[in-house]
Amino acid sequence: MSITSIRAIIIDDEPAALDTLKIKLEMYCPQVEVLDVCKSAKEGLQSINKHKPNLVFLDIEMPWMNGFEMLNCLGDSIEFEVVFVTAYDQYAIRAFKVKAQDYLLKPVDKDDLINCVARINEQTSQFNQERLNGLLAEMDKPLKAKRILLHTKNAIEIVNQVDINYLKADSNYCNVYTKDGNRMLVTKSLHALENMLDKETFIRIHRSYTVNINSIQKIESEDGGFDVVLKDGSILPISRRRKDELLDILGNLEEF
Repeated sequence: MSITSIRAIIIDDEPAALDTLKIKLEMYCPQVEVLDVCKSAKEGLQSINKHKPNLVFLDIEMPWMNGFEMLNCLGDSIEFEVVFVTAYDQYAIRAFKVKAQDYLLKPVDKDDLINCVARINEQTSQFNQERLNGLLAEMDKPLKAKRILLHTKNAIEIVNQVDINYLKADSNYCNVYTKDGNRMLVTKSLHALENMLDKETFIRIHRSYTVNINSIQKIESEDGGFDVVLKDGSILPISRRRKDELLDILGNLEEF
């Protein structure tokens, strides 16, 4: 039976992603009524209990509680469909195609969104506890390297995070330097790219630089300042304010 009106909530800790998805739904999917937009899993739980949606667009990587943990909190009270929204395929996307109604890869493509909503409009199934348990079981399996999509001027590059050495801000763009010596000028800011990266692996060391901590060889002090020396010989400045934070992180590594 077709759902003539889909009552939806969007949950994502990135304001730009929230706004973009809401606008695209309004423009291309008029059958979807966006009841609320939530900037955290905590807000999402409150909104779900209040609005009782039949569809939730759910980000995965969020602070405090990720999307899977949020669903687990709801337990048997999950009475809505879930569309996962993700910046990279870290979480076994093939499993999503079976266990979730759908997934959307950021930045959300208009046609993908239209097709996703059309499928939901023809179904009445719910994301129940059995499906959640199946997805969580998939999560316990070894994951492939985390990959992200990098939009350059002429292409969309698929890059494993582990292959990134460091990032350097370039006005509203960002240079991404990989371990094989390549450089890509990406059409996102340094801050926007940081939000896509593993926060336990990448750390800001300067207002213009973010580095993969596994690429660091040593920290040098010269003329009262500090530099980070990478394993490939690259030398990056580190601000005084960031130095102590970096040293704390490196001090907690089992191997370095």
